[in-house]
Amino acid sequence: MAKKRTIVLINQPTPGAMEPLAVLRDFLATVGRHNIAGDGSGPTGLGVVPGMMLLFGPGCIFEVPGDGEPATEVMQAMVSVTDEDFAWPVLSRLCKEQNWKMMDPDSGRMFG
Repeated sequence: MAKKRTIVLINQPTPGAMEPLAVLRDFLATVGRHNIAGDGSGPTGLGVVPGMMLLFGPGCIFEVPGDGEPATEVMQAMVSVTDEDFAWPVLSRLCKEQNWKMMDPDSGRMFG
């Protein structure tokens, strides 16, 4: 069984300057175009864990801090890659389209 990989999505247009990925409503619309969405559980449809929203996509699970308030800024998203063959093309396309970066939290290496 392959190792589960964790990456963090961030918006860093210039080194050292982190900006929000988007407000939650726009973030959900953006990732939704890539078949990434909540499972419908909980009061907002984004999971039942207080303070954490869970989104599921092809070969990956997104963990986004927040309570589901549409105007909340999404600063980063932690992505657990469960199947690299499905997840990498989707994540690469998403990052290229939005000019986001993927960061490996173990090494600090940025890519995408």
